[in-house]
Amino acid sequence: MPKTLEGFINDLKKVAPEEIIEVKREVDPKFEATTLLRKLELEDRRPMVIFRNPKNLKGERSPFPLTFNTFATRKKLAIALGLDPSNSKMGLTFAIRDRYKTPIKPVTLREEEAPVKEVKRVGHEVDLLDLPIPTHHAKDGGPFILGASLVLKDPDTGSYNVALIRLHVKGKNRTLNHAEPRHHTGIILKKYLDQGKPCPFVAVIGHHPSFYLGSQWVGPYGQNEYDIISSALGEPLRLVPSETLGKDFLVPADAEMILEGHILPGEKEEEGPVGEHTRYYKTIKGETIEKVLESPTKITAITHRKRAYYQSVFIGHSEHGLISSVPIEAVIFEKIRSFTPGVKAVHLTPAGCCRYICYISMKQKMEGEAKDAILGAFPVDYHLKYVIVVDDDVDVFNDSEVLWALSTRTQPQRDTFIIPEAMGSRLDPTVGSDSRAPLTSRMGIDATKPIVQPFSEVCEVPLDLLERIRIEDYIEDRKKPR
Repeated sequence: MPKTLEGFINDLKKVAPEEIIEVKREVDPKFEATTLLRKLELEDRRPMVIFRNPKNLKGERSPFPLTFNTFATRKKLAIALGLDPSNSKMGLTFAIRDRYKTPIKPVTLREEEAPVKEVKRVGHEVDLLDLPIPTHHAKDGGPFILGASLVLKDPDTGSYNVALIRLHVKGKNRTLNHAEPRHHTGIILKKYLDQGKPCPFVAVIGHHPSFYLGSQWVGPYGQNEYDIISSALGEPLRLVPSETLGKDFLVPADAEMILEGHILPGEKEEEGPVGEHTRYYKTIKGETIEKVLESPTKITAITHRKRAYYQSVFIGHSEHGLISSVPIEAVIFEKIRSFTPGVKAVHLTPAGCCRYICYISMKQKMEGEAKDAILGAFPVDYHLKYVIVVDDDVDVFNDSEVLWALSTRTQPQRDTFIIPEAMGSRLDPTVGSDSRAPLTSRMGIDATKPIVQPFSEVCEVPLDLLERIRIEDYIEDRKKPR
């Protein structure tokens, strides 16, 4: 059976029912759905939530259940990769790293074999207002399609690029497209727009979480990312010819829903505002919430399953960060292991917006290896501002453990260093959105014990007993994990 979103939901119900809840009452996608998610988050709960009866943008009941938090915990991502749910730390990172190493070629189906072709709306039948598209935050400029994987095809090489890109809904068949010029999506889009040509694209709304883990692969430009997604799925991605973009533009056959269309040249319209992954609005000199000029799109077709889910992502919250941080962890681990073989774990903590603070644990053999690891991590992702290296007795998936090492194993004047004016993110509110070249300082912190000099011994319970004891044998009403 091919991997699908519904298949993942069924797996989650069987393996970890505490990781999923269903809401049956009618819900307005404007603020109400995301406010419930925020209430759960404030209780440290991040289950996948399926809203069975959402309204659409016309205020009518939508036939498409609205889903959030598909990627909101490492446990759910581990289950998506077929791992034991308890193996959600480096086991998850290693699993996706290993899958990336062996690209798998997709397969092409006939149209009648493709679930995403069960219902088709083309031309004047297209109406985005029939969908339960959320408005996420109080000052957002309207409904946004978030969590959709935008697929572009390089006009020179024919390779596909897939990335999470937002679309601001502006009408029944119009959106505004946001693509960072430094990203691969922006590079391809520029090739079309510079020639005055519309850029064909599809937006994939809803698929198995492994599809999205594949779409967030970090690597050199030009790789056919449908191959990478196949490897993340662990099976060939099933494709089918598009409805309106030509038979040579292939789309994922097992998606819940596909939007087809063109990004138009020569025009720009105000997009936003929208809450960003930092949980801030982008502002002008820190005062006025910024609207930016973006290229409009024309949607030419919507195809979907008969019983399709509308999958969204709560931007700026845990699921938005996790789906991109796990692939980056895998890349950082592989890179620094090549010259610091003592590295044990890498974690982009959700406490740092999943992209700005990196923890590395390692067993040093020589003084200075920790600083080499720090220097190796920074170039992987320009969002990174802080890299903290700890010893291998510290759990980098526990912020409190890392802060303990930071407070007891460092002297600031000796164990920290700063790299000034490195490339940063325009979305970092400390950088300044009016900068054409956003620059950031980066800090490395060596929170490891010295190798040669004596150091205080850690007090700990017997480790063999710590490994054997199971909490549930002692406490019957133990809280279920979240």
